[in-house]
Amino acid sequence: MKKWIRKLLNTNVTVTHSNYEEQNFSEALKEYTKQNPTTLSEFRDVGKRNDQKNFYEEVKKIENGYNLLYRDLSIYDGNGVPKIDEYASIRNGNPLRLKPFPLCRKFILRSLFSRHLYIYPPSIIGETDYRAHVVNYLEKEGFQLQKSEKYDGLGIENVAFSYSTMHAYTLVLNTIARKEDVILMTGPNYGIFAVATEVLNARVEIINLREEDDWYINPEILSKRIDEINQKLKKEFENQLDYTPKVIAFLNINPHNPTGKVLNNKTKDILLKMGDVCLEKGVFVIDDMVYRDLTFDQNDLAIPLATIPKYFNNTITIIGLSKSYSLASLRAGAIIAPIPIIRGIENQISSSLDCISMLQSAALAGAFNGTKKRYQKAHKYFQKSIKEYQYRLNLLEALIYGIQNVNNHQNKILKEFKQYTKDPKKLKILLEGIPKTKIKVYPESGFFAMIDFTDLKGLKGEEITIQNDADFVTYLYKKTKINCLMGLNMSWPNDDIVARCNFAIEKQDLIHNMFLINQAVRDLK
Repeated sequence: MKKWIRKLLNTNVTVTHSNYEEQNFSEALKEYTKQNPTTLSEFRDVGKRNDQKNFYEEVKKIENGYNLLYRDLSIYDGNGVPKIDEYASIRNGNPLRLKPFPLCRKFILRSLFSRHLYIYPPSIIGETDYRAHVVNYLEKEGFQLQKSEKYDGLGIENVAFSYSTMHAYTLVLNTIARKEDVILMTGPNYGIFAVATEVLNARVEIINLREEDDWYINPEILSKRIDEINQKLKKEFENQLDYTPKVIAFLNINPHNPTGKVLNNKTKDILLKMGDVCLEKGVFVIDDMVYRDLTFDQNDLAIPLATIPKYFNNTITIIGLSKSYSLASLRAGAIIAPIPIIRGIENQISSSLDCISMLQSAALAGAFNGTKKRYQKAHKYFQKSIKEYQYRLNLLEALIYGIQNVNNHQNKILKEFKQYTKDPKKLKILLEGIPKTKIKVYPESGFFAMIDFTDLKGLKGEEITIQNDADFVTYLYKKTKINCLMGLNMSWPNDDIVARCNFAIEKQDLIHNMFLINQAVRDLK
């Protein structure tokens, strides 16, 4: 069977490229490109608001950061420094290269051999039996099935499938947010979600995380920030719309991207206070839990807020396969929410996609089901992956602080270094670590670490004086062709110079990236 499937999928095909000449455009195409000039650019664009207004301040900063990475740095492409492939770069968002979660593959194969593939799926938001599997999983994870006071219980009507967590997020936004309503996000955040919010004509405001709070949300500050924003909106849009825009939702990424901090039993009081604030203020919580299964402490995972009945009708939970289950390319996510929200999502899917594919439904049910087998497989699968993620973090520590300052895996890391280079000078640089550099936030989940280069301020290299994020990433790209995501791409809350590092890339690629950064830092004067 495996050989047959490989033969079926690994077909050879000739790839043909094309280009365009504007002189060949039809009148209709000329008019379209005149109205949408960015479609003529070879560079990636984060998009524009659908209402054609400019992005608001916070998202404008993020847009500028992405324009720097994707467009402005290209002026250095011809300087003879070899490029680093995206998949080998610390910038990318890919998880460890592991086999997909085995039950996902099993459920997908089973669906492929169904006798009913000629029939349109009977449910717009995902096949009924597969959503039932997810409900059984949710019960195992603490969601309450039975009705209780002010709680309606949980069933398949509360679950909708989507094409990725990004798709899930946009479906949620289109359902709950009116034009100019605010989604409140932390700084730092996942910048792409911030941009997507304003593309859909909503608005992003930021609540800064603080080092003194150990990078967790501060519920008291959250409460004050919601009131502050609502007062501002009331004044700004008085007599302009037939409604007053408001803070409609708080995006709670748990575990957090990019900090990797987790709201679990150890920090449950913070989660409950956050839930109470949002309940009192009439603000939905969008609970993004895509990194949940990568919590390093597998005995204390991130807590879904909606497992607590009083918060269920105020919470929209998003889960997916990309990060934890090694299925990023499949693009599959799920939404758990009150029935009216799910019905709004169903209407959107019906009008744009007809329905969700059987393959996505099968894969989601393979990962999220309540069977004993699923939990046995998951225990083995995540025990192995978490062990490797933690080793990669140790490897990153050695690359930054020097191997003598790492307590775990010194001999193994030394072998990795010697595999990378036989040159004694290069090896010495690797062993010593990167000067004036540190890990800003230690993750408790996932595979990102925030690296702090703030102590490089004032130093100069390649005719660039390092004063901020933009200066540093410009210098780094010119010198090494590394263009990692910086604080300016994620609403970092102060003027630190920080970069997000993916330590899940191949070990030799991680060493190579950090060696190049090490050399670049040492060349600053």
